[in-house]
Amino acid sequence: MIESGQLPAADVIELVEAQATLWVRVAAVRRDDQWNATHVEMTSGVVPESWKQSRWRYDEVVFLSCQISGIEGAAWLRSHEAEIDGVNVRLAETLDDQLVQWEKLASMPKNRLFARAKWPSTIYDLPLRLSASETRFGSLIGGGPSFISFREAVAAYFGFDLGPSVSIDYKTFVFQQADLRGRIAKVLIGSTDIEVHLEGDALDGMTVELASMVPGPTTELSHISPQVVRFALPHGLPTGAWVVLKKQSEWIDRKFINYPNALNADPGVEVVVEPTTELEALVSGGEGPTVEFKSEVPAPGTKSRDKVCATVAAFANGDGGHILFGVADDGAIVGLGEVDTQKKCDEISQFVSSTVTPLPHFGVERVSYVSNDGNPIDIIVLAVDQGDRPAYGIHAAHPKYYVRRGATTFEASSDQVRALARSRPPADQMSQALYGLRGL
Repeated sequence: MIESGQLPAADVIELVEAQATLWVRVAAVRRDDQWNATHVEMTSGVVPESWKQSRWRYDEVVFLSCQISGIEGAAWLRSHEAEIDGVNVRLAETLDDQLVQWEKLASMPKNRLFARAKWPSTIYDLPLRLSASETRFGSLIGGGPSFISFREAVAAYFGFDLGPSVSIDYKTFVFQQADLRGRIAKVLIGSTDIEVHLEGDALDGMTVELASMVPGPTTELSHISPQVVRFALPHGLPTGAWVVLKKQSEWIDRKFINYPNALNADPGVEVVVEPTTELEALVSGGEGPTVEFKSEVPAPGTKSRDKVCATVAAFANGDGGHILFGVADDGAIVGLGEVDTQKKCDEISQFVSSTVTPLPHFGVERVSYVSNDGNPIDIIVLAVDQGDRPAYGIHAAHPKYYVRRGATTFEASSDQVRALARSRPPADQMSQALYGLRGL
């Protein structure tokens, strides 16, 4: 299906006009005794979660919100001016034949300037261009909360996260039309199944699918809202997993879960596995591309420590993975005996940090487990995220790089090292929990 494109501005204004209700937020700056809009957001279908009717007014800046009809909103766009709470605001002019970019978005999308919608939506960016960079005043103090900059005030009023690289320029007008037919409210991932929570006005006849690089299971939905669908995970979570709510050839909503579709799972995707349950799930699958067993923590100065670090590098170069200390090669959970487990966790963190280069995101944690004879034993889990800066190796002075083949770690060839360096884009953030999606 087509997920983005262009429409004449006149068509979008007619679409605005057809809406019963619009929730509006506006930022404007004073120029030549006239309030000029720098940011305008109109939302239809459902009130944005962060929206509330309020007015922040400063000497040279004003923030306004209101609830209006689509007819009134379209009249604003055609006349290029609006009166909100007694303030006359000039909108930049747009020509009917100018093209408007549109894009279909899933619920709670990442990397959006304006607030993330809880429902799937279509976003229309109208070409009304006024540069927010022209605002050359400092801190905002006055009839609203105090802010160190206009940029921070815009983020707070419109309800979005303001990262260091986020620009607020050239985003004058956004029309967001929510799709209330259906949405994926949340996805809960356990050790043996995945649970999909769905709601909407028109779920009847839609299908939810656990998709991946191989064909996955599907379930047809009834009219009931909300409803829950469960898919078994007999072989764990597949690579490239995503959940899609669809109707015929159209996706209604979707959630990306793991690499290569997403370096971090989409908002609304949660892992709900208890540590001991996940430990059993990891052990039951045996050693493989993302799991390694070690019966003990290697002693200082031994080659075994380098082997552990080489496997950490190989996991970071691949899909991530787990090293389980206190588990024998045959999968028996034997524990680490009478040792200071927390001290061993610190020891592992130190030798991994000083050996692997560059250092991937990893975590070390103690897991208490009750053995078959009823005695409590301790296991240490070293979890490694897939890295966003390959190639990973050990010993920075004379680095060697590693890859995983099956259950064995091998030194990478020069061709493999070059391929790893080109293999994936940098991540916005790498912050998986210790028990992340990779080991399921």
